[in-house]
Order: sequence, then structure tokens, then C-alpha cells
Amino acid sequence: MSDLALQALSAAACVSGVFTVAFSLFAIYAAKRFWAPAAGPAVGGLPYVTVLKPVKGVDMELYANLESFLRQDYPCFQVVFCLQDPRDPALPILRRLKAQFPRADIEIIVSPRRIGSNPKVNNLSNAAALIKHELVLISDSDIRVPPDFLREAVRSFADPKVGLATAFYQSRGAKGLGPALESLAVNAWFMPQALGAACLGMRFAMGAAMLVRRRVFDEIGGFEALSRHVADDYVLGASVQALGYRIEILRPVVVSIPDIWSVKEHFEHLLRLCRTIHVCKPSGYLGSGLLHGFSFLLLYAALRPSKTAWAAFGLVAAARMLSVAWIHLFCVGNREIFRTILLLPVSELLQFAAWLGGLFFGKVVWRGEPFELRADGELVSSKSGI
Repeated sequence: MSDLALQALSAAACVSGVFTVAFSLFAIYAAKRFWAPAAGPAVGGLPYVTVLKPVKGVDMELYANLESFLRQDYPCFQVVFCLQDPRDPALPILRRLKAQFPRADIEIIVSPRRIGSNPKVNNLSNAAALIKHELVLISDSDIRVPPDFLREAVRSFADPKVGLATAFYQSRGAKGLGPALESLAVNAWFMPQALGAACLGMRFAMGAAMLVRRRVFDEIGGFEALSRHVADDYVLGASVQALGYRIEILRPVVVSIPDIWSVKEHFEHLLRLCRTIHVCKPSGYLGSGLLHGFSFLLLYAALRPSKTAWAAFGLVAAARMLSVAWIHLFCVGNREIFRTILLLPVSELLQFAAWLGGLFFGKVVWRGEPFELRADGELVSSKSGI
């Protein structure tokens, strides 16, 4: 490597290293501030809620995940499970849930109809005619919630200016290397960055759990407006705000149960997420490169080893680990973080590689299906061209 390239790498390592340590400390502050004790707004009556659950295949612990939504301590809600293939192995599980909860208002819709290229939105769109209530919760199939989740979630809607409420999510229950890395991607990357952004006043919808007023959802164009975008949650949140409504972030943290990922599948997922973020926030995405101080310093220390370089690398690695551990142990209550935290160096390198790949648009893989992601955020199926 030339001297000029080494000087550029040295500068990148220095700046990103300082920024990474500073952000790690800021993430702790943001977490303490967000979960500081506070009384939520009072809710007079409990509004009726429709829960939409798009399902494809049998995710890890799918039955328990879906069951958590049916065991809500809430008097008035409907659950609609959406499938696109009548041969989907998840269908018997959904029928079993319906039999187990005979008094619950449960619908199962199976339809291959497609309105765009986003597979999740295609699936959800088939439930549109079945929605009964004014508040609609859209939540992924790998998400698990506590019994009081709906009671806590509807509090935000005491304010008529709130159009959507969403929740942070953590990852638990990882079994194996791929799932452990996927879990770290959520716990060590998504969570601190989302907390930092929220602390700075940014508001955005997170697909794990989004509760939206139905009339607001209809006003933005419903599922049709989301059907060709890879970042349907981002588009939904931005559209709600464009109408003048607020987004609230809920205090309860939902749980994502990682599926049986191979390391290759995990990296494909990271690449899709990176390219999605690049589409949504190009300048923010480029700036997020400053969070890769770990990788820049490791590369520099390997090429130009010195005590100073390795000491700086060790400081950044320690700051990242301590920040992640502190947030999950003291704010989220996730002791499982200690089962995966030692894999953080591997996760950091994979995240850096995915960030580099995310600088370029092109192929992404979503649940095994190839798509082309365009610079405007449109998702095009590589199979059908839709």
C-alpha cells in the first residue's frame, strides 16, 4: 500500500475511532434518557385494535411468537394472519392457534395476489378488506411481545396528533453462529443507533411493531403506496409525518427471535439492510461509516503495527463492548447479551463489509428470493420483473 493510501487510512482510523468511542458513550446516555421513569398519558377507553401478522414459512419459535399476540391482556382486538401459499408449512400452525383460542377474533387469509414487488406488503395487502378497527398494528412474524403490550401501545393515541406508534426491538434466543451474529446485528448495531437517533429528535417507523391510525393509513394510500419500496416501514413513517402527524416510540421493547441463519444468509440480510438505509438516508448512510472505527483501526494496526495503533484499537473494542452490554443489561434487561458479546469483533467486520457493499445498489436477497434494488428505493423481482 502506498504512503498516501496509508495516510488516508490513518486519518480515517483516527477520526472514526474517536467518533466510535464518543458515540458508544452517547448511546448509554440516550438509553438512560429514553427509559428514565415517566408516567404515560392516561387513556380513557381502550380503542379496538386489529393486528396484522404476515407469515411465510415456519420461523424459529413461530407458535410462541404468534401466541404472544393472542395472550394480550386487552379486551378488544382482532388478529389477521396473512399467507400467500396454501402449501405454506405455517398454515397448520395458524389453524392450531385458532383452535386453541376459540373466543379470539382470528382470521386467516391465504391469497397469492400481488400488488407490487415488496413480498411482505403483498402478503399484508390481502388482509385489507378484513380490517375491522381504527387502530392497526403491523408486526413481523418473528416478533414476541409481553402481555401488556397493546395496553401500553394505545396510550400514545390519547393525543390526536399521533398518527403512528412504533417500538424498538431486541434479539434473544440465538442458537448457533449465524443466529448469534444476526442477534448482535440487532443488539449491538440497530439498538444503539436507533436510540441515538431518537435522542436527537428523529422519529421513524420500525417494522417489528407499528401501530397506525387506519384513517391515516388510508390517507397515505394504504398498502398500494408501500408495495414497490424495499423500506416499507420507513416509507410508512415518512408518509405519516408528511401529513402532519407525529410518530411516538413506545417504551416497551419487543423481542425478535432469530431464525436458523447461515453466516452467508446473515450477510445477505445485512447487505439488504445497508442498501435499504442508503436508499432512505444517503447522507446519513455515508456518515455512518464513522461508526466503523473498530474495522478501520484493525486494518491500520495490521498494516502498520505499533503499540499506539493496537492500544487505540483495544480502546475502541472495549468501548463498543461495554456500551452494548450496559444498554442491554441495565436498560433492556437482556442478560443473554453475554452469550454473544464475544462475537462482537466478527460482527463488526461483517457489518463493515456490508456497509462497503451497501454503497452500491444492485441485487438483494429477501427470504431466499432475489430482487434488484434501484437507487430510488424501488424493489424489482429478478424472477418476474414486477
